Amino acid sequence: RGMALLIGIGGSGKQSLTKIATFLAGYKIFEIVLARGYGDDQLRDDLKVLYTMAIKQPVTFMFTDAHVVEEGFLEYINNILTVGMVPALFGDDEKEPVMGTVRGRAKKEGITESGMWAFACSVLRDNLHLILAMSPAGSQLRTRCRNFPGLVAGCTIDW
Repeated sequence: RGMALLIGIGGSGKQSLTKIATFLAGYKIFEIVLARGYGDDQLRDDLKVLYTMAIKQPVTFMFTDAHVVEEGFLEYINNILTVGMVPALFGDDEKEPVMGTVRGRAKKEGITESGMWAFACSVLRDNLHLILAMSPAGSQLRTRCRNFPGLVAGCTIDW
């Protein structure tokens, strides 16, 4: 569904390639902006913004090894790659606006109200394209791939 792991040393053009490909495909690009104190709560908020964008149009989410402030961030990325969604990201009250965006299209396809969230998650998986830009220097990439198998199994790898 359009996920990629770009591996190369710093300055090899991984981010530039991602931005050019996103522009050529006509997608929007999303990237988290790190600030002092950026942690789990801020990442979850950014992922909600990302999913709100992706329910409406195709989006490329560029995530680099510099964005891994906490190794736990990769658990979210692993979930996106394997399941397509971060579990318990949206509360029940937050799901309605997301489902409302695709309700018209779901009704045309014969989706009942009970299957609306599953349909919304399917649209999100189709519209979200995660690009991981990582450096092979040191043992960090190897350790991360071993700890989070979705990084390898859920991506097309360009070394």
